[in-house]
Amino acid sequence: MPIKKIYHFYYKTYWIYNISNKLLTSKFVNIQSLSLLLSDKVSKRKILSKFKQIRDFYLKSFDERKDIVFNKLSFTLKNAYENIPYFYNLAEDNKINDLFLNFKIENFKDIPFMDKDTLRISRKFLLRPDYSKKIQYCYTNGSTGGRVSIAYDQESIDWSSAVMLFCRNLYGHKMINKEVHLATDTRSKGNKAERLGQFSKELVNNRSNIFIKDFKKESTFNYLNELRFHRTNLLHGMPSQINGLISESFDKFKIPLIETSGEYLRKEQRANIEEFFSARVIDRYGLAESGIVAYQMPKQEDLSIIDFHTFVEIDDNGEIIITNLNNHIMPLIRYRTGDYCERKGSVSGFEQIKMKSGREHTIINFEGIKLNTSTIEDLIFQSDGVKDLQFQITNDKKIVKILLENDNLNTLDEIKQRVNQYTKTHIGNKIIIAKKNDFKFSGTQSKQLRVVII
Repeated sequence: MPIKKIYHFYYKTYWIYNISNKLLTSKFVNIQSLSLLLSDKVSKRKILSKFKQIRDFYLKSFDERKDIVFNKLSFTLKNAYENIPYFYNLAEDNKINDLFLNFKIENFKDIPFMDKDTLRISRKFLLRPDYSKKIQYCYTNGSTGGRVSIAYDQESIDWSSAVMLFCRNLYGHKMINKEVHLATDTRSKGNKAERLGQFSKELVNNRSNIFIKDFKKESTFNYLNELRFHRTNLLHGMPSQINGLISESFDKFKIPLIETSGEYLRKEQRANIEEFFSARVIDRYGLAESGIVAYQMPKQEDLSIIDFHTFVEIDDNGEIIITNLNNHIMPLIRYRTGDYCERKGSVSGFEQIKMKSGREHTIINFEGIKLNTSTIEDLIFQSDGVKDLQFQITNDKKIVKILLENDNLNTLDEIKQRVNQYTKTHIGNKIIIAKKNDFKFSGTQSKQLRVVII
């Protein structure tokens, strides 16, 4: 269904009354706009206007959209040169000032790549120095090589939220519909004020969290009972988490929409999830460095690049390279993600990609206790100096060893103890220090695998 028709189908008009300064006025607003207005007011955000800009962008012709993306790229480069020390020095040292100030798309590839090492080494030079408003940091989950933080101001956070709402709205999911998010509880939940603020946001956005610790039979039943109690319209989580909840001993129940992200979605996982929850499974690709990059649109098998938000290049070996277009306090330009895909042409004006395996987790069995490798990864990356890791397992999902590339050898005992205490097992003793050449790589894609069978 063309995107224009989708919006005509989903947009319903409701009559509301607004009393302001003792004047009764009436307005026609759609139900999504009403929800966003309430959310913006409570959270002091500006998502509604951005949602409308994205919607209007995708109602334009391909050529009009191409011009808008070009202008956004041009602004991103100019802003980076004028306001971000790292990019100013990069341009001066490489004598490519003109690429930043007089942008031409054919010269874009002359700008050197960035990667996670760039973020670690040049961190203090990547942030706009004169920015005085509140900054929030989003941490990568380490699935593609170590954990780093990305700075966002409220404007850039709101853009990411608007993109997510736009994509979900194509399936009829609005903010008045219930959403449940599967998460791990391995990190600090913040102080009392932060928890109160988070609670108010979740309340107005009609969203709840279920924190996953392990996949023991009793735990799984508790998670499923809680999930059924919420009667949610949309469930969001990693494929390995959602698939790990499926139990032959528990009655099936319906969740209309299940959105997966964070890892590669396998066909058998999709089939299992669809069958158990009678759900429509929607895949998406995103990362902390940019938010949602590509989304599975209705009636499409592959993922569509959200080019209003992120400019995507695909290297000869399939690696995804991004330039974020809506974060102006810490822009990333030609950033190597460590994720891989293949091009699948264009459908309805959207460039299509199909993700390749590599960034994925699994449920492992250690001493009779089922654990998700993503939970252990979370615990390990809480220590400074950890650059990368790999889980090496057997065919029957038993852990052999956990390889750890770590610049700070003094933290090894601390990491083992943290993992053992949290999981109430001795799995932390399987962690060993290793070098990159000890890791297993995919022969076909020449890239590291997070979980590998040996």
